[in-house]
Amino acid sequence: MATALQAHSEYLGEILVRHGVLTADRIPPLVQTVREKGQGLVDILVIGKLADERAIAQALANECGLGFMQKIDVDAIPDTVAAKVPITYAKQHRIFPLAEHADVVYCVTADPLDVTAIDDVRALFGKRIELAVATSETVLDAINRVWERKETGGNLEGDQANEEDQIVDILDSDDEAPIIAWVNGLFAQAVRERASDIHIEPEERDVVVRFRVDGELYIVRRASKQFMAPIVSRVKIMASLNIAEKRLPQDGRIPLKIAGKSVDIRVSTVPTSRGFERIVMRILQKTSVLLSLEDLGFANREFRIMDELVHRPDGIILVTGPTGSGKTTTLYACLNRINQPNVNILTAEDPVEYEIGGLHQVHVQPSIGLTFASALRAFLRQDPDVVMVGEIRDKETADIAIHASLTGHLVLSTLHTNDAPGAVTRLVEMEIEPFLVRSSVIGVLAQRLVRMLCPHCRVPYEPGDYELFQLGLDPARLEQKAKRVLKGRYNVNELNYEFIGQNMGPDPVFYKPGGCEACGQKGYLGRRGIYELMLVDDAVGPLILRNADAMSVKREAIRAGMDTLRDDGARKVLRGLTTVEEVLAATQEDVLVDE
Repeated sequence: MATALQAHSEYLGEILVRHGVLTADRIPPLVQTVREKGQGLVDILVIGKLADERAIAQALANECGLGFMQKIDVDAIPDTVAAKVPITYAKQHRIFPLAEHADVVYCVTADPLDVTAIDDVRALFGKRIELAVATSETVLDAINRVWERKETGGNLEGDQANEEDQIVDILDSDDEAPIIAWVNGLFAQAVRERASDIHIEPEERDVVVRFRVDGELYIVRRASKQFMAPIVSRVKIMASLNIAEKRLPQDGRIPLKIAGKSVDIRVSTVPTSRGFERIVMRILQKTSVLLSLEDLGFANREFRIMDELVHRPDGIILVTGPTGSGKTTTLYACLNRINQPNVNILTAEDPVEYEIGGLHQVHVQPSIGLTFASALRAFLRQDPDVVMVGEIRDKETADIAIHASLTGHLVLSTLHTNDAPGAVTRLVEMEIEPFLVRSSVIGVLAQRLVRMLCPHCRVPYEPGDYELFQLGLDPARLEQKAKRVLKGRYNVNELNYEFIGQNMGPDPVFYKPGGCEACGQKGYLGRRGIYELMLVDDAVGPLILRNADAMSVKREAIRAGMDTLRDDGARKVLRGLTTVEEVLAATQEDVLVDE
Protein backbone atom coordinates (compact mmCIF):
# COMPACT_ATOMS: atom_id res chain seq x y z
CA MET A 1 0.00 0.00 0.00
CA ALA A 2 1.35 3.42 -0.98
CA THR A 3 2.05 5.89 1.79
CA ALA A 4 0.51 9.36 1.74
CA LEU A 5 3.91 10.85 0.87
CA GLN A 6 4.40 8.37 -1.95
CA ALA A 7 0.90 8.99 -3.36
CA HIS A 8 1.46 12.75 -3.16
CA SER A 9 4.78 12.41 -5.00
CA GLU A 10 3.25 10.26 -7.75
CA TYR A 11 0.49 12.82 -8.36
CA LEU A 12 2.97 15.69 -8.28
CA GLY A 13 5.15 13.79 -10.74
CA GLU A 14 2.25 13.48 -13.17
CA ILE A 15 1.70 17.26 -12.99
CA LEU A 16 5.37 17.98 -13.64
CA VAL A 17 5.34 15.65 -16.63
CA ARG A 18 2.26 17.35 -18.05
CA HIS A 19 3.91 20.75 -17.77
CA GLY A 20 7.21 19.63 -19.23
CA VAL A 21 9.32 19.90 -16.08
CA LEU A 22 10.16 16.17 -16.06
CA THR A 23 9.95 13.28 -18.48
CA ALA A 24 7.72 10.32 -17.65
CA ASP A 25 10.60 7.82 -17.45
CA ARG A 26 12.14 9.69 -14.51
CA ILE A 27 9.11 9.40 -12.23
CA PRO A 28 9.35 5.71 -11.07
CA PRO A 29 12.96 5.95 -9.78
CA LEU A 30 12.18 9.29 -8.11
CA VAL A 31 9.15 7.82 -6.34
CA GLN A 32 11.34 4.90 -5.23
CA THR A 33 13.78 7.44 -3.73
CA VAL A 34 10.88 9.14 -1.95
CA ARG A 35 9.88 5.78 -0.47
CA GLU A 36 13.43 4.97 0.68
CA LYS A 37 14.38 8.38 2.09
CA GLY A 38 11.00 9.53 3.35
CA GLN A 39 11.73 12.88 1.74
CA GLY A 40 9.33 14.93 -0.42
CA LEU A 41 9.69 14.87 -4.21
CA VAL A 42 10.26 18.62 -4.51
CA ASP A 43 13.10 18.50 -1.96
CA ILE A 44 14.72 15.59 -3.81
CA LEU A 45 14.47 17.44 -7.13
CA VAL A 46 15.81 20.73 -5.81
CA ILE A 47 18.60 19.33 -3.62
CA GLY A 48 19.70 16.99 -6.42
CA LYS A 49 19.47 19.84 -8.96
CA LEU A 50 17.19 17.66 -11.09
CA ALA A 51 14.66 20.44 -11.69
CA ASP A 52 14.37 24.19 -11.20
CA GLU A 53 12.32 25.09 -8.09
CA ARG A 54 10.72 28.04 -9.84
CA ALA A 55 9.64 25.82 -12.74
CA ILE A 56 8.06 23.38 -10.25
CA ALA A 57 6.14 26.15 -8.48
CA GLN A 58 5.00 27.65 -11.79
CA ALA A 59 3.75 24.24 -12.95
CA LEU A 60 1.75 23.79 -9.74
CA ALA A 61 0.24 27.25 -10.06
CA ASN A 62 -0.78 26.61 -13.66
CA GLU A 63 -2.20 23.16 -12.83
CA CYS A 64 -4.34 24.55 -9.99
CA GLY A 65 -5.31 27.76 -11.76
CA LEU A 66 -3.60 29.94 -9.16
CA GLY A 67 -1.42 33.01 -9.36
CA PHE A 68 2.37 32.75 -9.09
CA MET A 69 4.31 35.13 -6.83
CA GLN A 70 7.94 35.80 -7.64
CA LYS A 71 8.37 38.04 -4.61
CA ILE A 72 6.47 38.57 -1.34
CA ASP A 73 6.11 42.06 0.12
CA VAL A 74 6.93 41.26 3.75
CA ASP A 75 6.32 44.83 4.93
CA ALA A 76 2.68 44.56 3.80
CA ILE A 77 1.93 41.52 6.00
CA PRO A 78 0.20 42.62 9.25
CA ASP A 79 1.70 41.16 12.42
CA THR A 80 -1.75 40.31 13.77
CA VAL A 81 -2.43 38.15 10.70
CA ALA A 82 0.96 36.42 10.72
CA ALA A 83 0.64 35.72 14.45
CA LYS A 84 -2.35 33.43 13.96
CA VAL A 85 -0.28 30.67 12.35
CA PRO A 86 2.53 29.29 14.58
CA ILE A 87 5.94 29.64 12.97
CA THR A 88 6.74 25.92 13.24
CA TYR A 89 3.48 25.00 11.50
CA ALA A 90 4.02 27.62 8.79
CA LYS A 91 7.55 26.38 8.08
CA GLN A 92 6.59 22.71 8.16
CA HIS A 93 3.76 23.12 5.64
CA ARG A 94 5.23 26.15 3.81
CA ILE A 95 2.04 28.14 3.97
CA PHE A 96 1.70 31.68 5.29
CA PRO A 97 -1.13 34.24 5.57
CA LEU A 98 -0.57 37.54 3.76
CA ALA A 99 -3.74 39.51 4.48
CA GLU A 100 -7.15 39.10 6.12
CA HIS A 101 -10.42 40.72 5.11
CA ALA A 102 -13.98 40.39 6.33
CA ASP A 103 -14.73 37.13 4.53
CA VAL A 104 -11.44 35.95 3.01
CA VAL A 105 -7.81 35.32 3.95
CA TYR A 106 -5.08 35.57 1.31
CA CYS A 107 -2.28 33.04 1.71
CA VAL A 108 0.84 31.97 -0.14
CA THR A 109 1.89 28.33 -0.31
CA ALA A 110 4.65 26.30 -1.88
CA ASP A 111 2.38 23.25 -2.14
CA PRO A 112 -1.22 23.87 -3.22
CA LEU A 113 -1.74 20.08 -3.15
CA ASP A 114 -1.37 20.04 0.67
CA VAL A 115 -5.11 20.16 1.31
CA THR A 116 -4.62 19.29 4.98
CA ALA A 117 -2.63 22.45 5.64
CA ILE A 118 -5.07 24.56 3.62
CA ASP A 119 -8.00 23.13 5.59
CA ASP A 120 -6.15 23.81 8.84
CA VAL A 121 -5.64 27.48 8.00
CA ARG A 122 -9.26 27.76 6.83
CA ALA A 123 -10.45 26.32 10.16
CA LEU A 124 -8.08 28.57 12.09
CA PHE A 125 -9.39 31.79 10.52
CA GLY A 126 -12.94 30.56 9.96
CA LYS A 127 -12.96 32.19 6.52
CA ARG A 128 -12.53 31.38 2.85
CA ILE A 129 -8.92 30.97 1.68
CA GLU A 130 -7.51 32.53 -1.49
CA LEU A 131 -4.17 31.01 -2.51
CA ALA A 132 -1.15 32.03 -4.53
CA VAL A 133 1.90 29.87 -5.19
CA ALA A 134 5.57 30.68 -4.61
CA THR A 135 8.74 28.65 -4.31
CA SER A 136 9.59 27.05 -0.95
CA GLU A 137 12.60 29.34 -0.67
CA THR A 138 10.43 32.42 -1.18
CA VAL A 139 7.82 31.30 1.36
CA LEU A 140 10.37 30.34 4.03
CA ASP A 141 12.25 33.61 3.50
CA ALA A 142 9.04 35.58 4.04
CA ILE A 143 8.22 33.64 7.22
CA ASN A 144 11.70 34.22 8.64
CA ARG A 145 11.74 37.91 7.78
CA VAL A 146 8.33 38.55 9.36
CA TRP A 147 9.38 36.88 12.59
CA GLU A 148 12.80 38.52 12.61
CA ARG A 149 11.06 41.88 12.21
CA LYS A 150 9.23 41.24 15.50
CA GLU A 151 12.32 40.46 17.58
CA THR A 152 12.87 44.07 18.59
CA GLY A 153 9.27 45.08 19.12
CA GLY A 154 7.24 42.29 20.75
CA ASN A 155 6.77 38.75 19.52
CA LEU A 156 4.12 36.66 17.94
CA GLU A 157 1.86 34.22 19.76
CA GLY A 158 2.50 30.56 19.20
CA ASP A 159 6.25 30.85 18.46
CA GLN A 160 7.81 27.53 19.38
CA ALA A 161 11.32 28.97 19.64
CA ASN A 162 13.33 28.15 22.71
CA GLU A 163 13.86 31.75 23.83
CA GLU A 164 11.16 32.71 26.30
CA ASP A 165 11.19 36.34 25.17
CA GLN A 166 9.99 35.21 21.73
CA ILE A 167 6.60 34.28 23.19
CA VAL A 168 3.98 36.96 23.56
CA ASP A 169 1.91 37.28 26.72
CA ILE A 170 -1.61 36.20 25.71
CA LEU A 171 -3.07 38.86 27.99
CA ASP A 172 -1.50 41.43 25.67
CA SER A 173 -3.24 39.94 22.62
CA ASP A 174 -5.77 42.20 20.97
CA ASP A 175 -7.15 39.49 18.71
CA GLU A 176 -10.89 39.82 18.28
CA ALA A 177 -11.53 36.36 16.77
CA PRO A 178 -14.07 34.78 19.19
CA ILE A 179 -12.51 31.30 19.36
CA ILE A 180 -8.97 32.65 19.77
CA ALA A 181 -10.10 35.02 22.50
CA TRP A 182 -12.09 32.22 24.18
CA VAL A 183 -9.10 29.83 24.26
CA ASN A 184 -6.71 32.57 25.44
CA GLY A 185 -9.17 33.47 28.18
CA LEU A 186 -9.36 29.82 29.20
CA PHE A 187 -5.58 29.63 29.64
CA ALA A 188 -5.50 32.87 31.61
CA GLN A 189 -8.33 31.72 33.87
CA ALA A 190 -6.60 28.37 34.49
CA VAL A 191 -3.40 30.06 35.62
CA ARG A 192 -5.31 32.57 37.73
CA GLU A 193 -7.19 29.76 39.51
CA ARG A 194 -4.01 27.65 40.02
CA ALA A 195 -5.26 24.79 37.82
CA SER A 196 -2.82 21.99 37.08
CA ASP A 197 -4.93 20.53 34.24
CA ILE A 198 -7.58 21.68 31.78
CA HIS A 199 -10.15 19.19 30.49
CA ILE A 200 -12.20 20.09 27.39
CA GLU A 201 -14.86 17.41 27.03
CA PRO A 202 -17.66 16.93 24.45
CA GLU A 203 -20.98 16.06 26.04
CA GLU A 204 -24.28 15.18 24.37
CA ARG A 205 -25.51 18.78 24.10
CA ASP A 206 -22.60 21.02 25.04
CA VAL A 207 -18.89 21.35 25.71
CA VAL A 208 -17.76 21.09 29.32
CA VAL A 209 -14.51 22.57 30.59
CA ARG A 210 -13.13 21.35 33.92
CA PHE A 211 -10.07 22.52 35.86
CA ARG A 212 -8.13 20.33 38.26
CA VAL A 213 -7.29 22.53 41.24
CA ASP A 214 -5.42 21.06 44.21
CA GLY A 215 -6.13 17.57 42.87
CA GLU A 216 -9.92 18.03 42.49
CA LEU A 217 -11.86 18.57 39.25
CA TYR A 218 -14.37 21.45 38.99
CA ILE A 219 -16.63 22.48 36.12
CA VAL A 220 -15.70 26.05 35.17
CA ARG A 221 -17.26 26.62 31.74
CA ARG A 222 -19.85 25.34 29.33
CA ALA A 223 -20.20 26.18 25.63
CA SER A 224 -22.55 25.23 22.81
CA LYS A 225 -21.56 21.99 21.10
CA GLN A 226 -21.21 23.80 17.77
CA PHE A 227 -18.03 25.40 19.09
CA MET A 228 -16.30 22.10 19.93
CA ALA A 229 -14.72 21.66 16.48
CA PRO A 230 -13.24 25.19 16.23
CA ILE A 231 -12.02 25.00 19.85
CA VAL A 232 -10.22 21.73 19.12
CA SER A 233 -8.81 23.15 15.89
CA ARG A 234 -7.47 26.23 17.67
CA VAL A 235 -5.76 24.21 20.40
CA LYS A 236 -4.30 21.76 17.87
CA ILE A 237 -2.95 24.56 15.73
CA MET A 238 -1.30 26.14 18.78
CA ALA A 239 0.24 22.75 19.65
CA SER A 240 1.36 22.13 16.03
CA LEU A 241 -0.84 19.02 15.76
CA ASN A 242 -2.57 17.64 12.67
CA ILE A 243 -6.07 19.10 12.54
CA ALA A 244 -7.20 16.66 9.85
CA GLU A 245 -6.29 13.60 11.94
CA LYS A 246 -9.25 12.94 14.22
CA ARG A 247 -9.06 9.15 14.56
CA LEU A 248 -5.82 8.79 16.52
CA PRO A 249 -4.53 10.27 19.80
CA GLN A 250 -2.01 13.09 19.45
CA ASP A 251 0.40 14.84 21.83
CA GLY A 252 1.95 18.29 21.60
CA ARG A 253 3.00 21.32 23.60
CA ILE A 254 2.21 25.03 23.70
CA PRO A 255 4.72 27.49 25.21
CA LEU A 256 2.96 30.62 26.44
CA LYS A 257 3.40 33.67 28.60
CA ILE A 258 0.45 34.47 30.82
CA ALA A 259 0.52 37.53 33.08
CA GLY A 260 4.31 37.60 32.74
CA LYS A 261 4.73 33.94 33.73
CA SER A 262 6.34 31.39 31.41
CA VAL A 263 3.96 28.47 31.04
CA ASP A 264 4.44 25.20 29.18
CA ILE A 265 1.19 23.44 28.28
CA ARG A 266 1.31 19.72 27.40
CA VAL A 267 -1.59 18.82 25.11
CA SER A 268 -3.17 15.38 24.71
CA THR A 269 -6.10 14.62 22.39
CA VAL A 270 -8.07 11.38 22.09
CA PRO A 271 -11.07 10.54 19.87
CA THR A 272 -14.39 9.81 21.60
CA SER A 273 -17.56 7.96 20.68
CA ARG A 274 -19.40 11.30 20.42
CA GLY A 275 -17.55 12.15 17.21
CA PHE A 276 -15.34 14.82 18.75
CA GLU A 277 -11.91 14.71 20.33
CA ARG A 278 -11.38 15.16 24.05
CA ILE A 279 -8.51 17.43 25.09
CA VAL A 280 -6.56 17.37 28.35
CA MET A 281 -3.84 19.96 28.92
CA ARG A 282 -1.27 19.82 31.72
CA ILE A 283 -0.07 23.26 32.85
CA LEU A 284 3.56 23.42 33.90
CA GLN A 285 4.84 26.63 35.46
CA LYS A 286 8.60 26.85 35.85
CA THR A 287 8.40 28.91 39.00
CA SER A 288 6.11 26.45 40.77
CA VAL A 289 8.50 23.51 40.87
CA LEU A 290 11.72 25.14 42.06
CA LEU A 291 10.97 24.62 45.73
CA SER A 292 13.65 24.31 48.35
CA LEU A 293 13.89 21.33 50.64
CA GLU A 294 12.60 23.54 53.46
CA ASP A 295 9.45 24.40 51.47
CA LEU A 296 8.27 20.80 51.10
CA GLY A 297 6.74 20.59 54.58
CA PHE A 298 9.02 18.04 56.25
CA ALA A 299 8.95 17.59 60.00
CA ASN A 300 12.21 18.50 61.71
CA ARG A 301 13.48 14.93 61.84
CA GLU A 302 12.69 14.15 58.21
CA PHE A 303 14.22 17.41 57.01
CA ARG A 304 17.49 16.80 58.87
CA ILE A 305 17.72 13.25 57.56
CA MET A 306 16.91 14.23 53.95
CA ASP A 307 19.46 17.04 54.10
CA GLU A 308 22.07 14.57 55.29
CA LEU A 309 21.16 11.98 52.64
CA VAL A 310 21.37 14.34 49.64
CA HIS A 311 24.85 15.42 50.74
CA ARG A 312 26.10 11.83 50.84
CA PRO A 313 28.75 11.04 48.19
CA ASP A 314 27.13 7.79 47.10
CA GLY A 315 24.10 5.53 47.52
CA ILE A 316 20.55 5.42 46.19
CA ILE A 317 17.70 7.63 47.44
CA LEU A 318 14.27 6.44 46.32
CA VAL A 319 11.05 8.49 46.30
CA THR A 320 7.86 6.45 46.07
CA GLY A 321 4.19 7.18 45.61
CA PRO A 322 1.46 7.08 42.96
CA THR A 323 1.33 9.29 39.89
CA GLY A 324 0.64 12.90 40.81
CA SER A 325 1.97 12.65 44.36
CA GLY A 326 4.72 15.25 43.86
CA LYS A 327 7.70 12.91 43.44
CA THR A 328 9.29 15.02 40.69
CA THR A 329 8.97 18.18 42.78
CA THR A 330 10.73 16.44 45.66
CA LEU A 331 13.54 15.20 43.42
CA TYR A 332 14.07 18.69 42.01
CA ALA A 333 14.13 20.14 45.53
CA CYS A 334 16.82 17.60 46.48
CA LEU A 335 18.88 18.45 43.41
CA ASN A 336 18.37 22.16 44.00
CA ARG A 337 19.78 21.70 47.50
CA ILE A 338 23.11 20.42 46.13
CA ASN A 339 23.20 22.23 42.77
CA GLN A 340 26.60 23.94 42.85
CA PRO A 341 29.21 24.66 40.15
CA ASN A 342 31.51 22.01 41.60
CA VAL A 343 28.84 19.26 41.36
CA ASN A 344 28.13 17.51 38.05
CA ILE A 345 24.43 16.57 38.03
CA LEU A 346 22.85 14.58 35.20
CA THR A 347 19.17 13.67 34.90
CA ALA A 348 17.18 11.30 32.68
CA GLU A 349 13.50 12.20 32.59
CA ASP A 350 10.34 11.25 30.70
CA PRO A 351 9.73 14.00 29.81
CA VAL A 352 11.93 16.88 31.02
CA GLU A 353 9.16 18.89 32.66
CA TYR A 354 11.27 21.82 33.84
CA GLU A 355 14.65 23.00 32.64
CA ILE A 356 16.88 24.03 35.54
CA GLY A 357 20.16 25.88 35.25
CA GLY A 358 23.17 23.85 36.35
CA LEU A 359 21.49 20.51 35.64
CA HIS A 360 22.24 18.57 32.47
CA GLN A 361 18.92 17.00 31.55
CA VAL A 362 18.09 14.30 29.01
CA HIS A 363 14.62 13.47 27.68
CA VAL A 364 14.42 9.68 27.30
CA GLN A 365 12.80 8.41 24.10
CA PRO A 366 12.25 4.63 24.19
CA SER A 367 11.04 4.67 20.56
CA ILE A 368 14.60 5.38 19.40
CA GLY A 369 16.29 3.24 22.04
CA LEU A 370 17.04 6.04 24.52
CA THR A 371 15.66 4.40 27.66
CA PHE A 372 16.32 5.15 31.31
CA ALA A 373 18.82 2.28 31.33
CA SER A 374 20.73 3.41 28.24
CA ALA A 375 20.80 7.03 29.44
CA LEU A 376 22.07 5.97 32.85
CA ARG A 377 24.73 3.79 31.25
CA ALA A 378 25.89 6.75 29.15
CA PHE A 379 25.88 9.04 32.19
CA LEU A 380 28.52 6.90 33.87
CA ARG A 381 30.93 7.93 31.09
CA GLN A 382 30.16 11.63 31.72
CA ASP A 383 32.02 11.92 35.04
CA PRO A 384 28.89 12.55 37.15
CA ASP A 385 28.70 13.25 40.86
CA VAL A 386 24.92 12.96 41.11
CA VAL A 387 22.51 11.15 38.78
CA MET A 388 18.73 11.43 38.78
CA VAL A 389 16.72 8.75 36.93
CA GLY A 390 13.05 9.53 36.44
CA GLU A 391 11.91 6.03 37.35
CA ILE A 392 13.34 2.56 37.97
CA ARG A 393 10.99 0.45 35.85
CA ASP A 394 12.95 -2.73 35.20
CA LYS A 395 15.82 -4.90 36.31
CA GLU A 396 18.26 -3.40 33.81
CA THR A 397 17.77 0.14 35.12
CA ALA A 398 17.94 -1.08 38.73
CA ASP A 399 21.19 -2.98 38.04
CA ILE A 400 22.88 0.08 36.51
CA ALA A 401 21.63 2.36 39.30
CA ILE A 402 23.06 0.01 41.93
CA HIS A 403 26.35 -0.24 40.02
CA ALA A 404 26.52 3.56 39.86
CA SER A 405 25.89 3.93 43.58
CA LEU A 406 28.49 1.31 44.48
CA THR A 407 31.11 3.06 42.33
CA GLY A 408 30.87 6.39 44.10
CA HIS A 409 27.82 8.17 42.71
CA LEU A 410 24.69 9.49 44.40
CA VAL A 411 21.60 8.24 42.56
CA LEU A 412 18.07 9.62 42.99
CA SER A 413 15.07 7.92 41.45
CA THR A 414 11.42 6.96 41.92
CA LEU A 415 9.47 3.73 42.34
CA HIS A 416 5.75 3.05 42.30
CA THR A 417 5.07 1.50 45.72
CA ASN A 418 2.52 2.30 48.41
CA ASP A 419 4.98 2.98 51.23
CA ALA A 420 8.69 3.24 51.95
CA PRO A 421 9.30 -0.36 53.12
CA GLY A 422 7.59 -1.64 49.97
CA ALA A 423 10.39 -0.17 47.85
CA VAL A 424 13.01 -2.63 49.05
CA THR A 425 10.76 -5.63 48.43
CA ARG A 426 9.90 -4.19 44.99
CA LEU A 427 13.58 -4.20 44.09
CA VAL A 428 13.89 -7.79 45.24
CA GLU A 429 10.90 -8.65 43.04
CA MET A 430 12.92 -7.20 40.14
CA GLU A 431 15.45 -9.97 40.86
CA ILE A 432 17.93 -7.67 42.59
CA GLU A 433 19.91 -9.56 45.22
CA PRO A 434 18.96 -8.50 48.78
CA PHE A 435 22.60 -7.85 49.72
CA LEU A 436 22.86 -5.36 46.81
CA VAL A 437 19.72 -3.57 47.98
CA ARG A 438 21.09 -3.38 51.51
CA SER A 439 24.49 -2.05 50.39
CA SER A 440 23.24 0.52 47.85
CA VAL A 441 19.93 2.01 49.05
CA ILE A 442 20.45 4.56 51.82
CA GLY A 443 16.94 5.97 52.21
CA VAL A 444 13.39 5.66 50.90
CA LEU A 445 10.83 8.47 51.02
CA ALA A 446 7.14 7.72 50.46
CA GLN A 447 4.80 10.65 49.94
CA ARG A 448 1.26 11.79 49.17
CA LEU A 449 -0.28 15.20 48.55
CA VAL A 450 -3.09 16.56 50.72
CA ARG A 451 -5.01 19.79 50.31
CA MET A 452 -4.16 22.57 52.73
CA LEU A 453 -6.94 24.43 54.54
CA CYS A 454 -7.45 28.04 53.57
CA PRO A 455 -6.05 29.98 56.56
CA HIS A 456 -8.60 32.76 56.04
CA CYS A 457 -11.77 30.72 56.49
CA ARG A 458 -10.94 27.44 58.25
CA VAL A 459 -13.46 26.51 60.94
CA PRO A 460 -12.30 25.06 64.31
CA TYR A 461 -14.04 22.14 66.00
CA GLU A 462 -13.40 19.56 68.71
CA PRO A 463 -12.63 16.09 67.29
CA GLY A 464 -14.30 12.94 68.50
CA ASP A 465 -12.55 9.88 69.88
CA TYR A 466 -13.06 7.95 66.63
CA GLU A 467 -11.28 10.62 64.59
CA LEU A 468 -8.37 10.56 67.03
CA PHE A 469 -8.22 6.77 66.76
CA GLN A 470 -8.27 6.86 62.94
CA LEU A 471 -5.27 9.18 62.93
CA GLY A 472 -3.39 7.13 65.53
CA LEU A 473 -3.77 9.87 68.12
CA ASP A 474 -5.43 7.71 70.73
CA PRO A 475 -3.81 7.97 74.21
CA ALA A 476 -2.41 4.44 74.28
CA ARG A 477 -0.46 4.80 71.04
CA LEU A 478 0.81 8.28 71.89
CA GLU A 479 2.03 7.06 75.27
CA GLN A 480 3.93 4.27 73.57
CA LYS A 481 5.60 6.70 71.15
CA ALA A 482 6.40 9.13 73.98
CA LYS A 483 8.23 6.38 75.89
CA ARG A 484 10.44 5.69 72.89
CA VAL A 485 11.23 9.39 72.55
CA LEU A 486 12.20 9.56 76.22
CA LYS A 487 14.39 6.48 75.79
CA GLY A 488 16.30 8.30 73.06
CA ARG A 489 15.32 6.00 70.20
CA TYR A 490 14.81 9.11 68.03
CA ASN A 491 18.10 10.86 68.88
CA VAL A 492 16.19 13.90 70.10
CA ASN A 493 19.20 16.20 70.56
CA GLU A 494 20.82 15.33 67.25
CA LEU A 495 17.73 15.50 65.05
CA ASN A 496 15.50 17.89 67.04
CA TYR A 497 12.69 15.40 66.59
CA GLU A 498 9.17 16.81 66.38
CA PHE A 499 7.06 14.31 68.31
CA ILE A 500 3.67 13.78 66.73
CA GLY A 501 1.70 14.44 69.91
CA GLN A 502 3.89 17.01 71.66
CA ASN A 503 1.52 19.91 70.89
CA MET A 504 -1.61 17.96 71.62
CA GLY A 505 -3.34 19.08 74.80
CA PRO A 506 -6.24 17.38 76.57
CA ASP A 507 -8.74 19.11 74.26
CA PRO A 508 -7.16 19.21 70.77
CA VAL A 509 -8.64 21.48 68.14
CA PHE A 510 -9.09 20.34 64.55
CA TYR A 511 -10.23 22.42 61.58
CA LYS A 512 -12.59 21.91 58.67
CA PRO A 513 -12.95 23.88 55.41
CA GLY A 514 -15.04 27.02 55.23
CA GLY A 515 -15.16 29.12 52.07
CA CYS A 516 -14.10 32.64 51.10
CA GLU A 517 -12.95 34.71 48.14
CA ALA A 518 -9.30 33.87 48.75
CA CYS A 519 -9.88 30.15 48.07
CA GLY A 520 -12.73 30.52 45.58
CA GLN A 521 -15.26 29.22 48.16
CA LYS A 522 -13.48 25.83 48.17
CA GLY A 523 -12.11 25.96 51.70
CA TYR A 524 -8.71 24.71 50.53
CA LEU A 525 -5.71 26.62 49.20
CA GLY A 526 -2.80 24.66 47.75
CA ARG A 527 -1.37 21.25 48.55
CA ARG A 528 1.49 19.95 50.61
CA GLY A 529 3.17 16.61 51.00
CA ILE A 530 2.92 14.14 53.85
CA TYR A 531 5.94 11.90 54.17
CA GLU A 532 7.26 8.58 55.41
CA LEU A 533 11.06 8.45 55.48
CA MET A 534 12.81 5.15 56.09
CA LEU A 535 16.54 4.93 56.62
CA VAL A 536 18.15 1.73 55.41
CA ASP A 537 20.31 1.25 58.48
CA ASP A 538 21.29 -1.38 61.00
CA ALA A 539 17.68 -1.68 62.18
CA VAL A 540 16.07 -2.75 58.89
CA GLY A 541 19.23 -3.97 57.14
CA PRO A 542 19.22 -7.50 58.60
CA LEU A 543 15.56 -7.94 57.60
CA ILE A 544 16.37 -6.93 54.02
CA LEU A 545 19.21 -9.46 53.92
CA ARG A 546 16.79 -12.15 55.13
CA ASN A 547 14.35 -11.12 52.38
CA ALA A 548 11.67 -10.29 54.94
CA ASP A 549 8.23 -9.11 53.85
CA ALA A 550 7.38 -5.40 53.66
CA MET A 551 5.21 -5.46 56.80
CA SER A 552 8.05 -6.84 58.91
CA VAL A 553 10.41 -4.21 57.54
CA LYS A 554 7.85 -1.50 58.27
CA ARG A 555 7.29 -2.67 61.83
CA GLU A 556 11.02 -2.59 62.56
CA ALA A 557 11.43 0.81 60.89
CA ILE A 558 8.67 2.21 63.13
CA ARG A 559 10.40 0.80 66.20
CA ALA A 560 13.59 2.54 65.04
CA GLY A 561 11.84 5.90 64.75
CA MET A 562 10.05 6.11 61.41
CA ASP A 563 6.74 7.98 61.28
CA THR A 564 4.22 6.62 58.81
CA LEU A 565 2.36 8.65 56.20
CA ARG A 566 -0.63 8.78 58.52
CA ASP A 567 1.54 9.93 61.41
CA ASP A 568 2.85 12.87 59.39
CA GLY A 569 -0.68 13.61 58.22
CA ALA A 570 -1.87 13.60 61.84
CA ARG A 571 0.89 16.06 62.70
CA LYS A 572 -0.36 18.45 60.02
CA VAL A 573 -3.97 18.01 61.24
CA LEU A 574 -2.85 18.97 64.76
CA ARG A 575 -1.16 22.06 63.34
CA GLY A 576 -4.40 23.09 61.62
CA LEU A 577 -2.94 22.72 58.12
CA THR A 578 -5.28 20.07 56.73
CA THR A 579 -8.29 17.92 57.61
CA VAL A 580 -8.85 14.42 58.88
CA GLU A 581 -10.69 13.55 55.65
CA GLU A 582 -7.76 14.61 53.47
CA VAL A 583 -5.27 12.53 55.45
CA LEU A 584 -7.46 9.43 55.55
CA ALA A 585 -8.19 9.67 51.82
CA ALA A 586 -4.48 9.93 51.02
CA THR A 587 -3.44 7.10 53.38
CA GLN A 588 -6.15 4.49 52.83
CA GLU A 589 -3.49 1.80 52.34
CA ASP A 590 -1.44 2.90 55.34
CA VAL A 591 -2.58 0.64 58.16
CA LEU A 592 -1.54 1.30 61.73
CA VAL A 593 1.10 -1.25 62.63
CA ASP A 594 1.42 -2.66 66.12
CA GLU A 595 4.81 -1.66 67.41
